Amino acid sequence: MLKRQNFTRFSMTASLLLVAFSTSAVAQTKIGNATAMTLSGTCDKLVIGRQKLGDSCDGKLLSMSYPDGRVGFYFITDDGRAITFSGMDGANPTPDTDVVDLDKVIIGVKGKPNNPKVFNASGTCKYSNPYLGEAMVTCNGKTSDGQTFSASFTTDGSPPR
Repeated sequence: MLKRQNFTRFSMTASLLLVAFSTSAVAQTKIGNATAMTLSGTCDKLVIGRQKLGDSCDGKLLSMSYPDGRVGFYFITDDGRAITFSGMDGANPTPDTDVVDLDKVIIGVKGKPNNPKVFNASGTCKYSNPYLGEAMVTCNGKTSDGQTFSASFTTDGSPPR
C-alpha cells in the first residue's frame, strides 16, 4: 500500500505533467521509473458520489504506470481538480484490453498539491489499446465511505502522447 507522501507525489507529478502535456506534443514520457502518457478525446462520464462532473471534465486523460504494477488514470476538470483512479495492474481479458484493480480514489485540488483527498476504494478500470485507434477507459466502484464512482473516457483515435 502506498503512503500519503506517495499520493502527494502522484498529485504533484500529475499537475506538472498536465501543464507540460497541454503545451506540447510529447511521446510517452518517463518520470523517474514511471511512464506517463496523455490521451486526447472525450470525457463521457465522471461521477463521484452525488457529484456529476462529466460536463466539466477536460478532453485529456493522463495515464501513469509504475514498475511495481500500479496504474493511475487522471481525469481533469475545468476547475483544476484531478480525480485519480489508482490500483494494481490486473489480468488481461484479451491481448488488447487490460484491467486495473482499484484500491484508491484520489481527488487533488488546484493550488493544494500537498493535500489531496485520498479514499480507499474497490472497483476496476478497464481499458483498450489506444494504439489501435479509438479506445475506451471505464472505471467503476465504491469508496470505503460508501460513495459509488464511475468514469468513462473515449479517445479520439490519435495515438497517446
